[in-house]
Amino acid sequence: MIRHPARLWKVSGEKISCGVCARRCMIAKGGRGFCGVRENTDGVLYANSYGLLTAANLDPIEKKPLYHFLPGTTTFSISGFGCNFRCKHCQNYTLSQTTSIPAEYVPPEAVVEEAVRLGAKSISFTYNEPTISFEYVYDTAKLAKEQGLTSAFITNGYLSKEALLELAPFLGAIRIDLKAFTDAFYKEVCGARLKPVLDTILLSKELGLHLELVTLVIPGYNDSVDEIDAMLDWVITNLGPAVSHHFTAFMPMYHMQDVPRTPFSTLDRIYRQAKAHGLYYPYIGNMPHAEGSKTICPECGTVLIDRNGFSSSEPGLEGGKCGACGRKIEGVFSLQQVV
Repeated sequence: MIRHPARLWKVSGEKISCGVCARRCMIAKGGRGFCGVRENTDGVLYANSYGLLTAANLDPIEKKPLYHFLPGTTTFSISGFGCNFRCKHCQNYTLSQTTSIPAEYVPPEAVVEEAVRLGAKSISFTYNEPTISFEYVYDTAKLAKEQGLTSAFITNGYLSKEALLELAPFLGAIRIDLKAFTDAFYKEVCGARLKPVLDTILLSKELGLHLELVTLVIPGYNDSVDEIDAMLDWVITNLGPAVSHHFTAFMPMYHMQDVPRTPFSTLDRIYRQAKAHGLYYPYIGNMPHAEGSKTICPECGTVLIDRNGFSSSEPGLEGGKCGACGRKIEGVFSLQQVV
């Protein structure tokens, strides 16, 4: 175990108030926060998971998924362990729902060196929730930017305002799960609340971060016409029509193995709902969809980026613009935009 001093905390009576995520845990001496990796030892908060990696892979950036952020490039994905959610359907539960798992200490310098060696354009903090490893993410992303790389923060959106404000200067992109659009879903399925996630989404836009959203569509839980309509109304009103929003297929997992897979008809209906609401860039994931895998120019309808699984080609995109009509396409299409 690495005993690394934590940041974003204060003493509150006989406890420590952790300020890294929206839970703002009050931690007694000898205790840990909800995440299981931030510990009060004799009145000092430590980040016990600092630098402990459980996975490191070179991935297509499309796998995150990020479709308007350096498309066609690779990202060096790293993961720790633990989470500040308790999602019943977690796809990475072996990493996120434990604090006892084999892990290797890898300092930030080694992560950046390996990313450069592999030819990655970015480092992605992913698989488990990176917020709870705030100090390590901060140190690694800062160093990466100094070395000409950028970083992507793949998150449930439950980080505090203070944490995001500190991280933002060193991030190129933030990809946030908008898991549903009811507080009941967040409480019952994730052990969390909706509003802090919406607050993070709004702050990400305010800070000018490249933002993409993902909604895993679970039959009978968050897939109703009314809920999707409400979600899309909020997205369009608060973020505008140009945000990339990925709607992905659920597969039975973890504590929700009795729930069926998302049918194609549901995702196809949601795609058409999104287009009807005026969203420029809705996408369908975890399932083939003829239209929902393509980036299409909102002005003239030209196919700008075509995707097959996690591979992509750019038949109609030229220098971040539509090659047919010249419209500038929202996104990050060169590393120089973010470093």
